[in-house]
Amino acid sequence: MIMENKTERAVRIIWYSFCVIIAAISIRRFGIGGRVFTAGLFLLSLALAGAEDIRTMHIPDWITAACGAAGLLSIPFFPEISLAGRCLGAFGVSGLLLCITLLAPGSFGGGDVKLTAASGIFLGLEGNLRAFALAVFMAGAFCVWMLFRGKLGRRDRIAFGPFLCAGMMLQAAGSGYL
Repeated sequence: MIMENKTERAVRIIWYSFCVIIAAISIRRFGIGGRVFTAGLFLLSLALAGAEDIRTMHIPDWITAACGAAGLLSIPFFPEISLAGRCLGAFGVSGLLLCITLLAPGSFGGGDVKLTAASGIFLGLEGNLRAFALAVFMAGAFCVWMLFRGKLGRRDRIAFGPFLCAGMMLQAAGSGYL
């Protein structure tokens, strides 16, 4: 069992609070139905992926599979995202991350690559690109803040998954899917 310190516990509490707020917005906006059910599965898988990456720096495959399943289940409930957009979404950002990882080993983990592929099925290409841009911005701001505070060194590694998940959640909420 991995023990967590007070900072990790606080980060996980903040993370789950963020997830609950996004879910509450979705339910308030659409009520309970197919859109909310599939969006809820998507949000739950992202919440678990982010929390697990914070804790272990690893995103389990079963969580990525749940995210992909939410994307497949969402097809009839989110007709505004075309099948072509979903297919391109599955390969767009994840292909970019895979290329970067092959060129600069260790830059992204395999879980990040697989998670972006799975989320692309739900968000489509444009949504996944926006979510990735949000994630890069948030991770960069976090790293600058932590460097400034002296809590992070230039060569230290961070879990990128929580930033990816937050970007995906914000994209889903901001685009009207939730």
